[in-house]
Amino acid sequence: MQINALARRLLQVVFALSSNGATLTRPRLERRLDASTPALNEAIAELGRLGLLDAQRLRLTFTGLAVAVASGARAGRGASKPRAAASKVPPASAICPPIALFSQREAPRAVA
Repeated sequence: MQINALARRLLQVVFALSSNGATLTRPRLERRLDASTPALNEAIAELGRLGLLDAQRLRLTFTGLAVAVASGARAGRGASKPRAAASKVPPASAICPPIALFSQREAPRAVA
């Protein structure tokens, strides 16, 4: 799959802005890519033809997401905060079984 340079940059910018939760508009993409309107429209059409971008919503398809990451796209600054909070492991004392099958005073026994 051959993608021209502007379309590849567009793929990466859409990935970065989407990961920040930014609203994507054509004027914003033109400014970020320093591209003219016809050049941006051509890049959007190319990515749409390849099935990498939904041209109407300016959203990556699942395949587009994979290609963007494989081509070196990085998430924006705001995307790493939730990931850091999710990676914390709770202490062992916080993990409790949902029910107690035996009391603490009773020796465990086989249950049929």
